Parts: sequence; C-alpha cells; structure tokens
Amino acid sequence: MDWKEALPEIITQPSSRLRFGEPLAKHTHFGIGGDATAYFEVSTVSELAALARFHKAWDVPVAVIGRGSNLLVSDTGFKGIGVRLVGELATSEVDRNVVSVGAGLALPALSKMMSQRGLSGVEFAFGIPGSVGGALIMNAGAWGSSFGDVVTNVTVMDDTGELVNLTHDEAQFEYRHSGLETYFSVTGATLALEPGDGDEITERMQTLFKQKIETQPFVEENAGCMFKNPPGDSAGRLIDISGLKGYRIGGAEVSTVHGNFILNIDNATAEDVLKLVAYIQQQVREKTGISLQTEVKRLGFDAKGG
Repeated sequence: MDWKEALPEIITQPSSRLRFGEPLAKHTHFGIGGDATAYFEVSTVSELAALARFHKAWDVPVAVIGRGSNLLVSDTGFKGIGVRLVGELATSEVDRNVVSVGAGLALPALSKMMSQRGLSGVEFAFGIPGSVGGALIMNAGAWGSSFGDVVTNVTVMDDTGELVNLTHDEAQFEYRHSGLETYFSVTGATLALEPGDGDEITERMQTLFKQKIETQPFVEENAGCMFKNPPGDSAGRLIDISGLKGYRIGGAEVSTVHGNFILNIDNATAEDVLKLVAYIQQQVREKTGISLQTEVKRLGFDAKGG
C-alpha cells in the first residue's frame, strides 16, 4: 500500500473532502500552479492530528495553503498534500472582548463579525483575502496595523499531532514574519480586541476597504503585495520610480495601479512570475541600491516538487 491508498483512512467527517490530482490554480488567488498529488479539506482538530502523524509516518510533504492568497505554486505542482482548514477549524467564539478564532476562518468574515459585535482591532483585515492561519504566520497587516498586534496566544500543532499553546512573545511576531512556520500547522489564536461603537467600527472598516480598492488592483488575479517594504520606504514606490509599472513578461504584468502587485493577466505561468520578480529586483537594485525581498510564499519549487 502506498500513501495515496492509506490517506482516505484518516477521514472521519462527512464535511472533510479529499481529492487527488487537484489543480492548485483553482485554490490560489494568483490562478497559477500545477496539481497537488492530494488536496484535503480538514474539518476537525482530530483529523488534523491524524494527518500530522500520517505526514511523519509516510514522510509525505504537507502544506497548509489556506485560501491561497499569498502563494505562488510551481507550474509542476506540489508533490504532496495541500490542505485547507474548514469546519470547526474555521469558527470563532466571543467572550466579551476576548475572541477565539480558528485558523481556517476568512479574514473578511472575522472583520465583519467583530464590527457587528462592536469590537475593534481587526478592521484593517477586511480587505485581506486570506485566512487567520496565514495572517498569523505572515503577521499580515495593512494601514499601519498587523495581526500580531491583537494576538495574546496562538495554538499550533506539532508533527506528532500534539497541540502547543504559545504566548504572544513565543510566537515571535515581526514585520511580515513570525516563528510559527516551523510547526506542522497553526490551529487558532486568542485575540484581545477593544470594545467600541459598532457603527463607527463598521464605518472605519469600510473606509479602509474603499482606500484599498482605490489604490490597489482588485479585480485581476494576484497574490497581494509581492515584496516586503524595506525599512523606511515602500516597495511600490521603488518599483514606480524604477519605471516598471506595466512591465510584462509572458502573462505576468506589474500593475499600473500599484507597483508592488504582479498580475496574472493572460494565463501567466509561475515561470513568468519568477522571471518578472527577478527583473524587478535587478532594476530596483541598479536604480536605487535597495534589494527587495519577496513576501509571497512559494510552493513546489524544490527538486522534489515539495
């Protein structure tokens, strides 16, 4: 028996779905990438723990790709199991101003629910099309706020299937980075939000969202900001002054609205994107002396497709 035959045995919930040879382009906002050997929508903590043990026992690569909003998948796909957390792993529970959230919960849904409850602190996340888990790992942020700002604790799972509770400091939040990526998966977090007027919070959330759609590409397929902002500057500004807006390689193009976005405008391949990334880095370095570092994660680019 190989691992593909054994994997269905760990499914215990009707809401959990497993597919083989699944195109990951369907599950990323870039709309780019080959197939995952398997794609698993996991709906309970116990199933996720079983998957962690399966991953260790069979030595099969596993990647929690969430909503695929900050991800570039290789054209050859991912030789392993792509995972999305659903069901009980995508819920929230509110106790006054303390909120327990599952890693699979969508950020826009979280922002909207909290505004309706009169809780402030995650308005900025309404325009981020990712999940809580990805926001924790990347310490996602916008408009001067970051997800780590409101986190008190994070629950992660190690590769034995055991849950580990981390404090804010143990999570090691930094700019667009944390110490959470070393674990098998993030499962959830506890947030401390500020009570406020629901109408005012909703208005602030909608104002930030309006600013986003006015200043960033919103319709075209993209993975969000491609590069981290260097200290004291903006990657978008550096790309703009380097004359790169609208520059295109294959089906990938630098947005004319915001230079820090690469768009899939015509069936772009991952190779197109990587060539464009390298060209941007070269041009910005030559013109400004600054080396841009990528923010978007990559999957399936190592020698084994992992």
